[in-house]
Amino acid sequence: MTHNPSFGAPVSRRSLLRFGASAGLLLPTAGGMTLMLSGCGGDDNQVNADGSLNGSYMTASGLTLSFVETMVAKERGYFAEHGLNLDIKGGQGTATAIQAVLGGSADMTRANGINAIIAVANEDAPFVSIASVRQKSQFEVVSLPDDPIRSPAQLAGRTCGIVSTGGATENLLDVMLINAGIDPGSVQRPVTGVGTAAYELARRGEVDAWICVNTDRATIQKEIGEVVFFSTDEHAPMPSDSYNTSLKMVESDSDMPVRFLAGVLKAIDYASKEENWEQVINDLRKYNPEADAAQARAELPLLVESWQAAGPENTLQMNPQTWLTGQESLVKAKLVNSAAPIEKLIYPDYLARAREL
Repeated sequence: MTHNPSFGAPVSRRSLLRFGASAGLLLPTAGGMTLMLSGCGGDDNQVNADGSLNGSYMTASGLTLSFVETMVAKERGYFAEHGLNLDIKGGQGTATAIQAVLGGSADMTRANGINAIIAVANEDAPFVSIASVRQKSQFEVVSLPDDPIRSPAQLAGRTCGIVSTGGATENLLDVMLINAGIDPGSVQRPVTGVGTAAYELARRGEVDAWICVNTDRATIQKEIGEVVFFSTDEHAPMPSDSYNTSLKMVESDSDMPVRFLAGVLKAIDYASKEENWEQVINDLRKYNPEADAAQARAELPLLVESWQAAGPENTLQMNPQTWLTGQESLVKAKLVNSAAPIEKLIYPDYLARAREL
């Protein structure tokens, strides 16, 4: 048994494992489709003669600035300091990344909290979140100043753009509307995607507001025009991006996730200092040569803010109440069938051990 300080009660690693390595699983994708997965991540033959471990990590989507902390951890030698030889892979969406972990082609990944909750609560996925990368939502509801939308209640009967159908932004929109007492069916939600194109759609009157990441909003304000915005956290608090692994990894007693999180902690501390940003961008461009250095420099302050929103001393922390409250909202919105116990959603033991290294 291991004692979980966030729960205040012992949690058995074995009690978390609900499926064998050959179990099949139906996993919801962002668009509401399902994937049949078999097997779980975790390789019993990853220990080298010197005691170091070989492991793999898959991002949720590509090799962009959003995932730079792992690139920094590898390039600055922080993973190596803790005996971890990590292969970093760019994913092609959250569902694919989760599938990679459960199918055994990646040891760890990163998923939006909503997707992680839905996978575990609805499908009993053998998948657990081990640390929260962002301590605040990256999503904002944005509108033009001549017809500002300052709360979800003002969206009733109007049009709000989303990044993708069935994805995190549409789920957040539904939760915000329900929490505000608004029928989600009263709000049209065309796909406005990522980037700055939604601003022009709003100028043409095709959308009254849109949901986007805060870096896109900041780019619009800097390069195009003024906007009004509010964070989705104000009306639909949810756990943001988290690192995840399979329950087979937990069952194996491997300390790979501990080494991984220890390296990430050092990388975030390094990358949060402005004097290191040139090197951070160089590390990013090693993995993504097409990355725009000027844009990355402009977006880094917002990324650092999201890492440290709960205070530097709480980097990577998981707040159990945020997970429970978020899950309750998803149940209310009928996106989750029934609530899963907190110990099936998060496993903070690895982070507690990483802080001690």
